Amino acid sequence: MAKRSPKLALRQSCVLDLSAGWPAGLFLEVGAGIGYMTRLFLDRGHRGYCYDPDLASRDHLRRNLEAYGDRIQVLDTLSNLAAASCDYLLAFEVLEHIPDDRRELTDWSRYLKPGGTLMVSVPAHQRHYGPADARVGHVRRYDRSDLLALLAQSGYQHARLANYGYPLTEFSRRLSNRLLEPIPDQGEKSLEQRSLESSYTRPQGAGQALALIGEWVYRPFAMIQRQFYRRDWGDGIVAVAHSNRTTTT
Repeated sequence: MAKRSPKLALRQSCVLDLSAGWPAGLFLEVGAGIGYMTRLFLDRGHRGYCYDPDLASRDHLRRNLEAYGDRIQVLDTLSNLAAASCDYLLAFEVLEHIPDDRRELTDWSRYLKPGGTLMVSVPAHQRHYGPADARVGHVRRYDRSDLLALLAQSGYQHARLANYGYPLTEFSRRLSNRLLEPIPDQGEKSLEQRSLESSYTRPQGAGQALALIGEWVYRPFAMIQRQFYRRDWGDGIVAVAHSNRTTTT
């Protein structure tokens, strides 16, 4: 896999913090991209299913996750998956691409067992929406109150939110927006195309910059951000909530 961006590295660290101690179980990851987040849960002893609507992403997933064997199945469609079959529902950097996020989240939730656990991540602060968001097909960013309302309306309770990335991703977001402002081709691809390709394509300049960054750079920032999870400062949000359904539908 390609080198991680600062935001991906710090998101992964936050996800590992918030999921520490989860009993090994069966998960469904929606919008799995090329498997960066999937591997975190497989490495912790979970097994599951992952799905992405983009065919190229599913090809990447099958190659990148091949070593895990039958512990992970890449789905071409969700329609054959049994309702209320999974202990965990995961969706990382997905909801912000979807115009009707409530409908989609409610639809995915049919595969979660009553009382099961949801974990999602989204970009934070609608006021920070900029060229970098448009480039990858985001239709919104989320304020904490908006995300809490979405979770409640979609059948979840006992939500716990953590803002991650501060202070490193505050700098990297501003730099990305500045670098992308003059690029003239942002509107050539549809919103759907930009969303589908966002997990495995980067602007050339961003890829070159990441090639110069060693993974060791992220380690101190992963520790620093823990002090700010409860502050509304980080550039992204990871949320954990529990289904309030007590019976299958």
